[in-house]
Amino acid sequence: MGRLIYYTAMSLDGYVATREHELSWLLSRDSDPDGPLGYSGFEQGVGAIVMGRRTYEWLVDTMPPDAEWPYRQPCWVLSSRPVEPGRFTGADIRAASASAEDVVTQMRTAAGDRDVWCLGGGQTATWLHAAGLLDEVWVSIAPVLLGDGIPVISDHVELELVDVDRNRDFAVCRYRVSR
Repeated sequence: MGRLIYYTAMSLDGYVATREHELSWLLSRDSDPDGPLGYSGFEQGVGAIVMGRRTYEWLVDTMPPDAEWPYRQPCWVLSSRPVEPGRFTGADIRAASASAEDVVTQMRTAAGDRDVWCLGGGQTATWLHAAGLLDEVWVSIAPVLLGDGIPVISDHVELELVDVDRNRDFAVCRYRVSR
């Protein structure tokens, strides 16, 4: 069974986005998708994705109208309201409003021996951690201080450093969640 990994990027002061959900400070930085802890290698090991509704809506709102859904894996969107795949015909996008344990069981079944990716905001990672389900945190740390924003996670989380490296503009770290 794969791991449940919060794979994210943050500012040096611990924010995944500004309060306005703005990411230009992150998207302007250079990284190698094939480099240390890079996206390409990570994404190949992912069998299912979970994200919050805000992350889903941000993706939909910022993608060009003719863009295809960027993920081939089944994707659970945490929401008590229905989630419409809309223009993303053929995409496997599912609304999830069950308990954390039930949602993660569904995702792990779909992922098989591959990992589950907690994509996006810290609220989803906090929810999964509070349920004792988060296994690892992989974070790319951007060389910028925002001063305020949406925290990478808003809970006390004990971590064990597994790997650290540099990927162009980013310090990249892989942590195991201590239980």
